[in-house]
Amino acid sequence: MSLSSANLQNKTFNNLLFERRFKVFGLMILSTLLATLKWITVIPSDSTLFTKFLMIFLFILTFAWISLFFWSSLFGFWTLLRHKNVPGIVWPKAGASLKTKTAVLMPVYNESPQGTFANLIAIAHDLAKIKQEKFFDFFILSDTTNPKIWVEEEQIWLEAKKLMPQNVNIYYRRRAKNVARKSGNIEDFCNKWGVAYDFMIILDADSLMTAPTLVKMVQLMQENSHAGIIQAPPMMINSHSLFARIQQFAGRVYGPIVSAGLAYWQVGDSNYWGHNAIIRVKAFIECCGLPVLPGKAPFGGPILSHDFVEAALIRRGGWSAWLLPELTGSYEECPPTMIDFAARDRRWCQGNLQHIKVLCSKHLHPISRIHFTIGIMSYLSSPIWLCFLIVGLAIALGRGIFPPTYFTEVRTLFPTWPIFDKIGTIALFILSMFMLIFPKFLGLIIYKIRNKQSSGALKSTFVEIVLSALMAPIMMLFQSKFVFDILTGHSVSWNTQNRDDGGTSFKDALQRHFWHTLLGIATTLIVAFYAQELFWWMLPITLGLIFSIPISLLTSKVRIGLWAKKHNFFSIPEEISLPNILKDAQKYKSLLLASSPNDTGVILLLKNQLLQNLHIFMLPVNGPTPDFSSQEVQQAQIKLENYISYNTTLDLTKEEELALLYHPEILQQAAIQMKLL
Repeated sequence: MSLSSANLQNKTFNNLLFERRFKVFGLMILSTLLATLKWITVIPSDSTLFTKFLMIFLFILTFAWISLFFWSSLFGFWTLLRHKNVPGIVWPKAGASLKTKTAVLMPVYNESPQGTFANLIAIAHDLAKIKQEKFFDFFILSDTTNPKIWVEEEQIWLEAKKLMPQNVNIYYRRRAKNVARKSGNIEDFCNKWGVAYDFMIILDADSLMTAPTLVKMVQLMQENSHAGIIQAPPMMINSHSLFARIQQFAGRVYGPIVSAGLAYWQVGDSNYWGHNAIIRVKAFIECCGLPVLPGKAPFGGPILSHDFVEAALIRRGGWSAWLLPELTGSYEECPPTMIDFAARDRRWCQGNLQHIKVLCSKHLHPISRIHFTIGIMSYLSSPIWLCFLIVGLAIALGRGIFPPTYFTEVRTLFPTWPIFDKIGTIALFILSMFMLIFPKFLGLIIYKIRNKQSSGALKSTFVEIVLSALMAPIMMLFQSKFVFDILTGHSVSWNTQNRDDGGTSFKDALQRHFWHTLLGIATTLIVAFYAQELFWWMLPITLGLIFSIPISLLTSKVRIGLWAKKHNFFSIPEEISLPNILKDAQKYKSLLLASSPNDTGVILLLKNQLLQNLHIFMLPVNGPTPDFSSQEVQQAQIKLENYISYNTTLDLTKEEELALLYHPEILQQAAIQMKLL
């Protein structure tokens, strides 16, 4: 291609980018402006100037957020309806050969090792079916701090190596110090082993990706030398509780138009979601040395939501980042309960609010700044909505408790009538609800077109809308509290995400939702007595809060989720016809669970000589030994000797067990003593 042709092509592509972004953001601004002009006319005329400005400001922020979602989804629907691919990226020819090895990385932190290793084994066998397994190496990158899970990971690694296809490598490494959490874990891999690979595919502990998708991602990287990140939108599968099944159905039906809408205006300036994506190692090493933010947590310290920042840094480095809705076969799981979902949201909230410090960094691409703003607003929108409701309710209560003054001190011929446009307020409310709900039916249309076996989808959509409306005010209060806690300096700890289907206990539900229930009852009573005209309008919000405890309890139950599945509610195609890779993952998980011994931790190492040798051999790979006090080591050794000599219970603290695991001479001597007795 000549230089002039390339310049012309670049100019055409840049014009396309400008046109798409002008459409989405222009329509967002225009619709927000028109709605705001109408809102100005419906605010009660007797409101104070401060109240008017506050109501207008909160309305703009709330409506603009709704409007961006609406127009983005609308363009996403139109793109999917016309089967249009994301422009600007070259798709490989069918059968294009792979030219390099790719590392498949699964960072884990105190996860169930049977599930994580089973997923990697299933992916490896899926690659073997299409004879592409030799181009991939698999890595478990452990940041596990629980000593029993650490030993279990090593034991499961030995078993997993037996189940992997021939000539496929699965490596395991555990860091002694969890510097910078997941981002530091991946950075450590790049520093030590990244030079051996051109690309790396990042997975989460619950991620599954089919072999054709993995191969396609590598082919795309090979074909597009400018690409730094390619993100495959993950779909939720393997959900059993009612809450998880609702989220799974919503993601399967509405997710595609949301992803397509984002890809429509982002094109090569897309974001990265932290997993189920391929990254060019060279781009990551060159650009993604993440800073430690100045100050104390929650705003300072290591960056929690590192994925947004890594995408922005790679884009700043001149590489492109792509979200490609065309890439199917990418899966993840959903938290099983509303409380688990909120716990994960708390970490994301702190991470996204940290981006306030990153937002004004030098030389970032404008779209990267928009990504940060959207991420920040995804959590600030809840307290903004809450403030909007409080101010509106306060105005209504003020009018009810303190009637307006019709005759002022200045004598006039006619009374001063306060003006309140009730019809206009209702119209804006209906418009807002339409913009929130209509995209769901657009997603349903695409879903019905693509899936012939989609009976029950319509009724499930209506039920999902009702249940989501009831859960929305609960999540609003959760997120508002998260924001308040962060703004007042309360940081979040790094906890393992719950992936089990145990359900929420009544005690936990009562503890987490007591204030939600109390607030719902109090608001209902106040409105009923002092602002009756708002009673029915507030009911969707107050009902969700009043019944937050039973909603949280019932939606957490697997048996209710299975009942819904039996009656064809919230079913997705992947349940009607289970993907082969999910079948394989479940099979290998069962095999690994069956091979797991009853003993754990130090005791398992003492009884399994092969595993003990492996553990000791791996210690230098894990990095420098942490510092343990002589008292901790001595106390742990005494307990171990008593266990061996007197058959007592080995009651070790976490630190004592870690100390033993880092002292091979103690483990070896104890193993010899056990054999002699």
